Amino acid sequence: MATITLKNIPEFLHLEIKKRAEVNRRSMNSEILTCLEEFLGFKEKDAGNILAQSERIRKGIKGYLTQEMLDQFKKEGRK
Repeated sequence: MATITLKNIPEFLHLEIKKRAEVNRRSMNSEILTCLEEFLGFKEKDAGNILAQSERIRKGIKGYLTQEMLDQFKKEGRK
C-alpha cells in the first residue's frame, strides 16, 4: 500500500478530523481514509456518521428557529 504525508494541515481541520475519529472510534488515519473514500464515491456514507455530524453542528448553533421565521425566509427567497 502507498503512503502519503500531509503537511501544513490547518489547526481547525486537524481538530475536526481528531473529533470525528473519536466519535467514530477510529484512528485519525482510518478516519481520513474513510472521508476520502466517501468523497470520491467509493463508499456510501454511514447514517450514524451523518447523524453524529449533524448533532455536532446543532450543538454549535445558538438560538432557535420558529416556523414563522422559516416561512418568512422562504418568502424572502422567492422574491
